[in-house]
Amino acid sequence: MEKITYHSWKEEYKSPFGAVKIGSDIQFQLDCQLDGIETIYLIIHKDFGESFQIEMTPINQIRFKTVFTTSNGSGLYFYHFKIEYQENSHVRTIYYGNNQCNLGGKGIVYYEKEDIKQYQLTSYLFDDPAPGWYQNGVAYQLFVDRFYNGNENGEIKECKKNSFIYATQEDLPLYIKNEAGEIIRWEFFGGNLLGIIKKLPYLVELGITILYLNPIFEARSNHKYDTADFMKIDPMFGDEAQFRELIAQSEKVGIKIILDGVFNHVGADSRYFNQFDTYPSLGAYQSLESPYKDWFIFNHFPTDFRSWWGIKDLPTLNKENKKVKEFIYANDESVIQYWSKMGIGGWRIDVADELSDDFLLGIRRGMDKSAADLVLIGEVWEDATNKIAYGERRHYLEGGIMHGVMNYPFRDIIIRLLDNLTTTQEAVFMCMNLKENYPPEALKNNLNNIGSHDTTRIFTALQSNSEKVKQALVLLFVLPGVPCIYYGDEVGVEGGMDPDNRRQYPWGNENKDTQSVVKQLIALRKNQKALVEGSFYSFSTHYLFMVLRYLSDEEYVLVLINSTEKEQEFKPKDILSDHHFDYKSFFKRQAIENQIISAQGIKIVKSSQY
Repeated sequence: MEKITYHSWKEEYKSPFGAVKIGSDIQFQLDCQLDGIETIYLIIHKDFGESFQIEMTPINQIRFKTVFTTSNGSGLYFYHFKIEYQENSHVRTIYYGNNQCNLGGKGIVYYEKEDIKQYQLTSYLFDDPAPGWYQNGVAYQLFVDRFYNGNENGEIKECKKNSFIYATQEDLPLYIKNEAGEIIRWEFFGGNLLGIIKKLPYLVELGITILYLNPIFEARSNHKYDTADFMKIDPMFGDEAQFRELIAQSEKVGIKIILDGVFNHVGADSRYFNQFDTYPSLGAYQSLESPYKDWFIFNHFPTDFRSWWGIKDLPTLNKENKKVKEFIYANDESVIQYWSKMGIGGWRIDVADELSDDFLLGIRRGMDKSAADLVLIGEVWEDATNKIAYGERRHYLEGGIMHGVMNYPFRDIIIRLLDNLTTTQEAVFMCMNLKENYPPEALKNNLNNIGSHDTTRIFTALQSNSEKVKQALVLLFVLPGVPCIYYGDEVGVEGGMDPDNRRQYPWGNENKDTQSVVKQLIALRKNQKALVEGSFYSFSTHYLFMVLRYLSDEEYVLVLINSTEKEQEFKPKDILSDHHFDYKSFFKRQAIENQIISAQGIKIVKSSQY
């Protein structure tokens, strides 16, 4: 029913745009051209809380207005509109809510209350900017075992029992599993901390300023998410002295290190659980007298215990246990404080949804107590503003807990767009939905990726189409957030899902063309302030997807992506715009029109004033 109009992205209908601080006044306006209108209400309720029915005031024949104040604390509010009108001497009731895709923006009419899809309004405590070195940086994710062996003659030290070493650096990763699907032989290429130190010049030349390392603490596996000792560097990687040297050498060349914190579970083969009698200490699996017994939850001692997703090699820590909290973050010599004091840049928290908000808050406080300017990023795969885990709504992006999350939703949008699985307009809607839901600083703080150790490699995801990979890289660098390159993606490494996505870095056999594009994009980000601080807008025509990062008419970056197989002509009049940015005036002022975008092409228009 087109006689009713509301659009959550347009400030004439909702102001201010997007997420708001607690205590903010939000002005809602709705246009309704129905005959016989009796009353229009804003129906809004706090997440799992109180509901409000607020009568809207007519300000002319078709427009109705009201103001709502987010006075019930931080969190989510959900809302729709209720319209009562006279028809044939009867009072009828209809509703106006979010669209069927639940993406915000323009809504639709509902005739049954139970069918309504609600609009989301995010209310946050305060702006929580990450340190400048992080927001301005470019990150590089390293799976340490697969990067580079820095030992003399490629020697591999402290090899694990019941494991094997690959014969050549070109071998493809392979698991050896038993009939139950359990890994019975771990395999290694031999990458280590000394190798990272020796390759710092390469990372500097590339333009990297942040190193995010997959876990480096002692563990039986190659991935180290089965921690055996939180206070010890895995001997195959090196030792604490070499880690301190890596921090020092990285600092000299302007690189900060982010560690992977795995605090939901440990390895069954750990000093805390010690199922296989590896450690001299008495582990929780071995005895009810173990000092670690209450660190885990046993349903039936010792064989039936809680583990991550039922994987018995990863017993879950009891995060409510006081001694666990003290060990992980609360004590002055806790895991968080011990390593943070060495000069690292911060932490990425594995499976953040498995940890309570209070536990994550404890980690943040432990970090802040240890050093200034640390960053805390969580692994969350969905829109983190409305995530529900274990029946609890998560509040970790509302100020003071996590600075941001790994931005897998952007990755999904990029791949679906370039694979032509979604239209350009749908991609715009999905981008705008994230912009609307996230607190502004959190959106800037997200760690963006187009691949990680848990996903298919970007080259493989895009069918080895190097032109589409270039487009994906461009979008990685121009969308809001901090771009993170998964090691080897910049030189064309391919690979399916784990373990294939963890191939060895191809030293001496790099794709120089892709590498050159990455260097150009890193330079672009460093030289264009708009890519860090500029407002984010996305537009589309039927064939082109556009991103604008805008500071002013003198400082902006505009990117046009053509994901079709044919050349396309860009005409501003063809833009399918649905939000409040005055794009017509912008393009008129900048005289950006009639641009020919080549097949699978990229057009970057930039302007800077320094």
